[in-house]
Amino acid sequence: MCGIVGYLGNREAVPVLMQGLKQLEYRGYDSSGVGVLHRKKIKVIKEQGKLEMLERKLTDKLNTNIGIAHTRWATHGGVTTENAHPHSGPEGKVAVVHNGIIDNFSNLKEELQAKGNVFLSETDSEVVAHLVEEYIDLGPEQAVSKALSRLDGTYGMLFLFRDHPEMIIGARNGSPLVIGIGQEEMFLASDALAFAGFTQHAVFVDDGEMVILSNKDYRVVNRQNIQINKNVEELDMSSNIKDMQGFPHFLLKEIFEQPKSVFRAMGRGGRLLPDFGTALLGGLNMEKRDFYDIRKIHILAMGTAMYAGEIGKYIIEDLTRIPVEVSDASELCGINPIVEKDTLFVAVSQSGETRDTIAAVQEIKQKGGRVLGLLNAVGSTMARMTDGGAYIHAGAEFSVASTKAFTSQVTVLALMALMIGRTRDISLTRGKELVQELMDLPDKITSILEKADEIKKMAERIKDHHSVMYMGRGINYPVAMEAALKLKEVSYIHAEAYSAGSLKHGPLALICEEIPSVFICTSGDYQEKTISNIQEVRARNGRVLVISNYEDDTLRKVADELFVVPSSDSLLSPLLTIVPCQLLGYYTALALGRDIDQPRNLAKSVTTD
Repeated sequence: MCGIVGYLGNREAVPVLMQGLKQLEYRGYDSSGVGVLHRKKIKVIKEQGKLEMLERKLTDKLNTNIGIAHTRWATHGGVTTENAHPHSGPEGKVAVVHNGIIDNFSNLKEELQAKGNVFLSETDSEVVAHLVEEYIDLGPEQAVSKALSRLDGTYGMLFLFRDHPEMIIGARNGSPLVIGIGQEEMFLASDALAFAGFTQHAVFVDDGEMVILSNKDYRVVNRQNIQINKNVEELDMSSNIKDMQGFPHFLLKEIFEQPKSVFRAMGRGGRLLPDFGTALLGGLNMEKRDFYDIRKIHILAMGTAMYAGEIGKYIIEDLTRIPVEVSDASELCGINPIVEKDTLFVAVSQSGETRDTIAAVQEIKQKGGRVLGLLNAVGSTMARMTDGGAYIHAGAEFSVASTKAFTSQVTVLALMALMIGRTRDISLTRGKELVQELMDLPDKITSILEKADEIKKMAERIKDHHSVMYMGRGINYPVAMEAALKLKEVSYIHAEAYSAGSLKHGPLALICEEIPSVFICTSGDYQEKTISNIQEVRARNGRVLVISNYEDDTLRKVADELFVVPSSDSLLSPLLTIVPCQLLGYYTALALGRDIDQPRNLAKSVTTD
């Protein structure tokens, strides 16, 4: 959600901080700010709206080599300049930027107000700045440590000190923080993307740790003030530089990157073993004999990742004959989940920092469960807490709405299903068929993208409607759910997905000319029943748009608009039918003039409860 960046080195700090914030724009935000040491004072500049609005305020030449910066996504307090970060203590000795939620801030605020402290914002974060300044005579490290001991909640925080011009302190508890190590310069941020282009050397901070940063060195200590030796990792940041490469929006760019990202998810073919009709995911940290002990697979995720998990459920159950449950991770902790030794848990997350999924993983591991992670972000919190897993290698997504990460997640779930299935159940012949189908996917996705202009016609049909229904049966139902999410995220048109089989159980009451329906209708077991559902909608003057992998006279007659994707194995068809749905969301939002890459009220990575 919020993005935080700190810099201390030999460059002008403000341009570095602003570049870092721009690299983190994808996380979503409603205001931003910068705090620097200037003429022996902490100077804070902040503004509502886009970073361009903040840049207009940064007109003064601020000769400084140290500062902190922040993009805010409102949780406590409205979207105002006063509520933007950084926040300062009452005497201007301390400034803080914060990602997270302080649960007991009201009590702390009342205590400080009783001492005469005056607060300028509605935020929980300003309380932290006041609290640290309350103890500042103990020295920066002790002041921060004592303040942290009084906080309940989650935080990733950076502190700047007026009287210590060569020091930044960071702290983490439930919200990501990573150190970037350069040549006589240091970075501290919520995401390594913030220092992409400056350094590839990173140290990931864990919960309960505090970082003391100078321009040449850093120390990490735990809550007992014992120094911790941390591993320095070299990250491949080559695909993470923010560049639209000629596309008008990151969302469109990322949709068009899917032939390559799906290929990368297959390890550029290296994760497939054609001669043996199987896949290899070495990072699972499981032997083949372990697969025989699995009696259930439980997928944990949120949002788009959960819909990828729902598709994965169909693929895994078909190929392995293992029952699969998919859970909204935010609901799991509240129900005291049943964790059995023969259940394999799989956490799916693009960022690896999704707060609800992390909480679910923590609860399952507390109960002794085995958890694998299917993640995009290397070195993320979930990557370090799971028992094994596989990276999806989608590359950085800068649009808030996820597209290529979704198809990469489904691809890796299919690889996992194939790997387990070949060990337990399916034949060599069937395995070889699936390997070939997987290898053909990038070219098939490319052929869909070559017909993108056809989707613009569909977008024209729905852009002026206030609501759209998406429907599918079987494996096409979660495709409809993800398609509906994409439309509502970027166009702000209300969209809901239903199982086409449930149409007569309530949703049929909504059918009218004013609410178009989008059907995902593919060949196979549900083909005739889905056609019947489409005819029911047409009989009630409903407008029908169809995404299909076949074309015949019946389908042409019942569809007002028809888009045909290449045929494929039915288990892999979602990787093709979702692409025109993504384009439909994009072109509808484009026609309506929406803020496509940063939709209102949304954040890329939901790191708070």
